[in-house]
Amino acid sequence: MKLELSVLKITDVKFAHKTDIRDGVLFLNGEELKELLEEDGRLRNVEVEIARPGEKHRIIRVIDVIEPRSKIEKGGPNFPGAIDVQGVVGYGRTCVLQGVGVVVTEFADMVDSDEFRKAVDIVDMWGPVGDLTPYSKLNNIVILADPADGVSIEEYRVALKIAGLKAAVYLARAAEGFPPDEVMVYELSLDREIGKKLPELPGVAYIFQILSTQFNPLDGDPVLYGENVERIVPTILHPNEIFDGAVTAPYGSIFMETYFIQNNPILGQLYRNHGKNLRLLGVIIMNAPNNVDECERAANMAANLAKHVLHADAAILTKAGGGAPEWVMMRTAQRCEQIGIRTALAFLHMGMDVTEPTLKPTSLFYAPEVDAMVSMGTPVGSLKLPRAEKFIGRFKAIGAVNEGVEWPIRRIRGSLSQLGNSRLRALRY
Repeated sequence: MKLELSVLKITDVKFAHKTDIRDGVLFLNGEELKELLEEDGRLRNVEVEIARPGEKHRIIRVIDVIEPRSKIEKGGPNFPGAIDVQGVVGYGRTCVLQGVGVVVTEFADMVDSDEFRKAVDIVDMWGPVGDLTPYSKLNNIVILADPADGVSIEEYRVALKIAGLKAAVYLARAAEGFPPDEVMVYELSLDREIGKKLPELPGVAYIFQILSTQFNPLDGDPVLYGENVERIVPTILHPNEIFDGAVTAPYGSIFMETYFIQNNPILGQLYRNHGKNLRLLGVIIMNAPNNVDECERAANMAANLAKHVLHADAAILTKAGGGAPEWVMMRTAQRCEQIGIRTALAFLHMGMDVTEPTLKPTSLFYAPEVDAMVSMGTPVGSLKLPRAEKFIGRFKAIGAVNEGVEWPIRRIRGSLSQLGNSRLRALRY
């Protein structure tokens, strides 16, 4: 399976009468995009805003960020099952607008400032808050929309996610016909041919949690090929499917956006090392159940797929969600170790007692076999918000996200990540 990402590098975005690309600038017909998104009767009052790096703009109540991508082949599915018909992705050619993000925001009519504060994720395009997130370096096209009359909050949230995917495809189609600035080729044979040629290299599987059921998953959420995956069992995917729109971030995901699923840095590094010091065998996707029986089922199935189907010597595991998924990840790694697969966990961990001034570490899990873990930080700490010149979002409690407020780092989208793209790191003194 061979996937070519035809990358156009975008340096600026401007509103115009026609959506087009000239000299690295994306010109956007905002009215045309608005009309496209309002075809979904669940949304009304759609607006499109632009937020550029360095501008003193604060984007409010961010629920997802998506990189604009579109299949070049006629009829090729984009985000199949979500906005296009079902079909296989992970091969052929796909346009990518690098340097652009589609930021999806949610309207919430909250009167109480404390309640508002607890639920708001932001992106600052400048300053100390912006320095913490890679999304401040993108030319962001922000989607705002209200729920139509009579539409439930669940339907509204599904419609918002789909609107973000539609916008991403609409924008990327502007790049069709242009010579790319770069072509990224992902070609991987999973028929063990490379194992015959390079038998001394360890075979590595990537076990990728894509959803946690610690909170009620959103019915109709297009997470995997357009479907909710609350009850999915561990399943093998080709790595290219991850890069090409088969998986999107669940609504309300913690520290994992669609943008960095499309650009999964762990999977990308495994690809770069493939044939050099390892053999990348495939991806096992799974959810993180919230009860013991389902946890045991998922852990056993994932380990068995890694051992007896992919024939892995080693596995890297990442998680989705908060603290409970760490137990599922540990149990899966323990099962792998018990049947001869060496494992490494890479995760943003919740094992801190934040009620204590000393921030004493706590233990969410322990397994003697699991002895290789990479910490990607922990969601503690805060910083004062600087004064913004413009707020992008629909809200009432503007004071809750204004100058001087101590803002939790965990509520800055992109500052922390389950996939390794965070700019923060921990140092021991």
